[in-house]
Amino acid sequence: MYPPSHFQEHDIKRLQALVEQFPLASILTPSSQSDLNNICHVPVLYDPIRDVFIAHVAKHNPLTQCDKRSVKLHFNGDSCYLSPSYSNNKTLPSWLYSSVQVTAKVVIIKSDSEKEKIMSQLTTHFEQTFKPMWNINDMPTRSRQAMYQQLTFIEFPPTHWSGNFKLSQNKSAEIRAQIKENLKQAHKHSIAALFQT
Repeated sequence: MYPPSHFQEHDIKRLQALVEQFPLASILTPSSQSDLNNICHVPVLYDPIRDVFIAHVAKHNPLTQCDKRSVKLHFNGDSCYLSPSYSNNKTLPSWLYSSVQVTAKVVIIKSDSEKEKIMSQLTTHFEQTFKPMWNINDMPTRSRQAMYQQLTFIEFPPTHWSGNFKLSQNKSAEIRAQIKENLKQAHKHSIAALFQT
């Protein structure tokens, strides 16, 4: 079984928290030219109230040809090298990481009013750390309409969530606590916060 069961993460709250913190998705789309998938990198926003991801892409993006088809959204969280020195030489050299995979349907948005809502929701969310915040309504309506002609707006209703959090869960609580403390001292706070000891 891969990943091993002790590295599988099923807590939906933890999965959603990682997606919120690391919103750039690598989206695997079907490819008719190859056995391998196309990969698109798209920032997405998960709306937990509606249980849907939203995004916009350039109109020539392969995702625009996937309406009503399933794709996989892959989110990489924080990662780092794990030195044996972090556990007093009780572990081998390894790599700590967290990732979330979401299978979802592609729904291409046609309505102009829905496009406006999505653009407003995305910009409001991603602008919140900027001072002053840029607002989509600062752009003249005609300019917005011209911009929208170059974009495709998409909703991704999820059908399946899974997580792979490789955080030394196969080690004792004592070793994990030691690793977590050393991660904090190395200022790797993001990945240390994922440890449940």
